[in-house]
Amino acid sequence: MEAWDDGPRVRPIPLDDDAHDRDEPSGAHPAGSRSWVPVTLTITAVAVAVASVALFGTLRFDDPPPAPIDEAAAETPEDAASTTTAAPLPPRLDELLPGVTDRLTLMAVRDGTLNALLWDPSFREPKPIPLDIEETPGARFTGAAFDRSGRLVVVERCSNLRCDLYGGAPTELGTTPDVTGTLGFTWHGSEVGRLAWVAPSGAGYDIVTGRVNPLSGGIDDTTDQFTIDEPVRLVRWDRLGFVLQSTGSVTRTIGVDPEGAVLWDRPGQASTATERIVAISNAVPADDGEQETDALAWSLVDRTTGESIPDGDTIAPAIVFVGASESADLVGRLSARDTGPYSLRVSGGELSAQRVVTIQQRYEPIGFTDDGAYFVLLGDAANIVFVAWNQGSSHEVAVPDGFGVLGLDLG
Repeated sequence: MEAWDDGPRVRPIPLDDDAHDRDEPSGAHPAGSRSWVPVTLTITAVAVAVASVALFGTLRFDDPPPAPIDEAAAETPEDAASTTTAAPLPPRLDELLPGVTDRLTLMAVRDGTLNALLWDPSFREPKPIPLDIEETPGARFTGAAFDRSGRLVVVERCSNLRCDLYGGAPTELGTTPDVTGTLGFTWHGSEVGRLAWVAPSGAGYDIVTGRVNPLSGGIDDTTDQFTIDEPVRLVRWDRLGFVLQSTGSVTRTIGVDPEGAVLWDRPGQASTATERIVAISNAVPADDGEQETDALAWSLVDRTTGESIPDGDTIAPAIVFVGASESADLVGRLSARDTGPYSLRVSGGELSAQRVVTIQQRYEPIGFTDDGAYFVLLGDAANIVFVAWNQGSSHEVAVPDGFGVLGLDLG
């Protein structure tokens, strides 16, 4: 305050003498001075920089999906005065799956069109890449599977019990099928890009192999391995030969060598196989005096001999899926009662004791990821559950609305 002739007045605070302020020694400003101006600007600059990193992260390709709009940043000063909270941003993939460092690639269908969804760990949602491959009234997409490298995929579109196969890089599948009229396919257990499928022929059913060319998208080196006289599906193909599942009137699982000679033949249905084991189930009727309801007898059998592995047999009305991990040599048994959650029991590998995890979601089991770190379940086409079985936790990843997932690869 200063005294003037006509009474006390307030001296205005100057706002444009920054050069003078910078020349003064530290502490020269009196209380209530304008030193808050550069501090505010600095805080604002830091906040913008941090928000930019949080929104965009480290992108791995040139055309990332658009980041969700930060409504608080888009507000005008007038809007900000009337807004109390801002809509939170969706979490990044590496926040949904702690510790994940690999891209999640999904093959999915939306409105009848095939899409590849690329989801880097720093993304808050995947980037969809529509492909010019569509469903028709008589032909639907039924599944997709990635090879051992995770860089190649085969998508299956089926009609009237016959399927067409589209193979290649996930974002570069051709519009014309690479194989038509098959009864199913499987990738080689260890060799990248090697594919086998069942082709009906006049003499029976041919087991055919080839190699998917990642450059052309076609299939090279096609070879007829052998012919079998009954319809089968492929469960496994590796250096030891094939595991076949008969789809005729009698359910049988058959092990054959690479030239097609039968190694073993057992009744029952194979759910999964690795180079070491095959999981086979048989129905057990309720009137056997031991079970109150129909049950399944599960056997783990030796991959080369077809003989049961000690302590590998179990009878339970609750077991719905047995999955195996190729790289970690693990076996996971997923069981459920008529009501209540799933129970996942993981054994094998280097485990000294069985791991047991309760899973609340009643979703379709897919199996282990390639490294064995997660057991994956697929929800109602909108959710994927990754069970970190060795930590006793599960993590749910929501797929954008409208997409139905056919297959996935994390790596």
